[in-house]
Amino acid sequence: MQIPSLARLFFAFILFAPVMAIVPGGKANLNAQALPTSQRKAELTAFGTYTHLTPDYGPQNNNGATFGVGYSHAFQLLTPAVEFRVKIANGETVNQKTYGGGVRLEHEWNRLHPYGMFMISAGYIDYHFRTPPIMSNGKPYLSDSSVVYGYGGGLDYDLTPRFAARGEFQAENWSLGGYTPVSLSPTMWSFGVVYRIPTR
Repeated sequence: MQIPSLARLFFAFILFAPVMAIVPGGKANLNAQALPTSQRKAELTAFGTYTHLTPDYGPQNNNGATFGVGYSHAFQLLTPAVEFRVKIANGETVNQKTYGGGVRLEHEWNRLHPYGMFMISAGYIDYHFRTPPIMSNGKPYLSDSSVVYGYGGGLDYDLTPRFAARGEFQAENWSLGGYTPVSLSPTMWSFGVVYRIPTR
């Protein structure tokens, strides 16, 4: 799937976000960078976001929410994490839901936390057909399911030692095998908040 141009700009911003953390005079504020890392060696996180989904089926305006929890452990340069999340996004033609988890890799630079991620989920899609197609077993085709592979990235911005704002882009691959085998490639933008609980 080709990544939309807006998504490419978002990823470029994530890659160059650490430049924004440079203080006037051209030197990074290393003390501000080191203190949060030492305070958050390991932590639990909980997050909730508004999610705008392009479902790749019918009208492209599904709205919903993503919720999740995670555990991360900070090292010198990178912070790996495991995450579990639920996404529900309803629309005029289809509703899409995913339940799963995966890995996230983050770099902390002062208040900025750019990250990339890879998720594997169970996906469920419900159709709003006025006249549902009839499957070979004689039942109406109203829903389907798939293993869903998701990948993307985002940026957390610390508001307080515990709370951060989050912006995220994610793309998914679905393989449906019901009435007519088809692959879907939804994309989504999410914006919300993250709450951190240090565990050291």
